[in-house]
Amino acid sequence: MPLLSIVACEMLEDELVHVLSTDLEIKRLFVVENRNSFRFVQKLKSENLKPFTFSSDRLYPIVLENNRRSSGRFVKLFSDIPILRQIYGSFNKKKQQELTVVVNLLRKDLHSDIDNLQYEVYLNAREMSQISDGILLFYGKCGYSPEKVRDDLHGLDCPVYFLRDDERNIVDDCVSVALGGNDVYKKTMLLGNGRGAIYATPMWLSSMNETDYKSTASYQNAKKYLSSPMYSLLFKINNQNCKDNNFDRNTSEFAKIFDMEIINTEGTMDVAINSYMKAKIDIYESME
Repeated sequence: MPLLSIVACEMLEDELVHVLSTDLEIKRLFVVENRNSFRFVQKLKSENLKPFTFSSDRLYPIVLENNRRSSGRFVKLFSDIPILRQIYGSFNKKKQQELTVVVNLLRKDLHSDIDNLQYEVYLNAREMSQISDGILLFYGKCGYSPEKVRDDLHGLDCPVYFLRDDERNIVDDCVSVALGGNDVYKKTMLLGNGRGAIYATPMWLSSMNETDYKSTASYQNAKKYLSSPMYSLLFKINNQNCKDNNFDRNTSEFAKIFDMEIINTEGTMDVAINSYMKAKIDIYESME
């Protein structure tokens, strides 16, 4: 059974939940248990998914053994009997259209230090490559060179896939993912007519759900640059597939705190869906 691992940014949590909840070919879903996985797992369960959660040191051996057992016992049973070999061939082809997915969701505040972000993505990708037929990096470029990432991860035991837009460009960041690609991102920027803008998604404003937002590190970081009068626009990226009931309220409160004008714009799941499907199809084809 093919195995796709996903190293994902917490900021793209909603996109990943949508992608996984619409894939009926996922046979087993595992999530690395860490300090920021609880909300993600709850969202998966709300979409009727049943993820298995383990710490990384326990999860990887379990996944390896699970996949080995599911195929090995049939090979041993059928290998010596010609007619059963044919049956196994048909069975195995069907098994190749089922998928095991392992998700490792990394915390969004890694972006405060680009070097540390890159280190954590590399570290987790290398660990997961030992159990994977392919790895999808659920990240944009986020300040680092995709060429360098490709070079640094070239020696892994499996291919690495990236979030790409319709022009096959690696997306700039989570805003580009939410809007549908780099070109859409650039066109949206032009709507500001030179005024400084912030782009809001439900996850980007999720820290607003804290009891006292103004005491959070997120508020302190935002205050450092949003106190400048050049930042006066807040692009609210709406997406009907994101189910955060607090998004409207959080957007209004954020705009009020920093004296910003809200501009509504439509988002899409296309980048997330298409990139996931490309990785999945490539893995299927490599196993034929």
